[in-house]
Amino acid sequence: MTALTQIDLATAIRWPFYPTDLLLGLLHNIVSVSGGKDSTALLLLAIAMDAPNLRAVFADTGNEHELTLEYIDYLEQATGITIERRRADFSRQIARKRQFVETKWRAQGVPESIIDAALQVLQPTGIPFLDLCLWKGRFPSRKAQFCTEELKRNVIIEQVMLPLMDGQNMIMSWQGVRRDESVARRYLAECDEVGGGLYNYRPILKWDVAGVFEAHRYMGIKPNPLYSLGAGRVGCMP
Repeated sequence: MTALTQIDLATAIRWPFYPTDLLLGLLHNIVSVSGGKDSTALLLLAIAMDAPNLRAVFADTGNEHELTLEYIDYLEQATGITIERRRADFSRQIARKRQFVETKWRAQGVPESIIDAALQVLQPTGIPFLDLCLWKGRFPSRKAQFCTEELKRNVIIEQVMLPLMDGQNMIMSWQGVRRDESVARRYLAECDEVGGGLYNYRPILKWDVAGVFEAHRYMGIKPNPLYSLGAGRVGCMP
């Protein structure tokens, strides 16, 4: 679908959507919200379709633009949908790294001054992005893009989805990805099974940018103001 101008969002695709005919428990629809245009359109689509047991989740990296945080508040108020704020916690990983420095580095003959300096730095800050970098010992880059997995995907899976995976429930993980964004996304399926009752669901996979912003207009929702300030994409701050 490339435009929404002349259609009703609630009938954009077949709904209710079930990837299987067998449902023993409840259907849970979990929408990942980042504050960007695609995830916002995704949430609006779920609302228009009256998706049952709908939960919107925002994974706060601790490195978000102020306007994005304000936009999440606006989106929650404007849609009437509670947006859960979740954060990763790397305190255990940092503790293990401290233990490694205290034991292995000393065993390897690393000078005490260097060990002491490392231990002073290796303290959890409570800021997920910074703590992740402390744990990994580096900042993410194009060749080492571990931030999305650790700060967003894993947080929502571990804190929101896993507690629902009882062997009977079906959990639909709504993902706002589109095929025209990258070569890697071009060949994704609209729905695929992860296991344990969890499915990845990508209902806007075939949409273009115009369709995404039309969804905002159709539902009376303003886009993130960062776009009007020239941002091509909205994510955590560089």
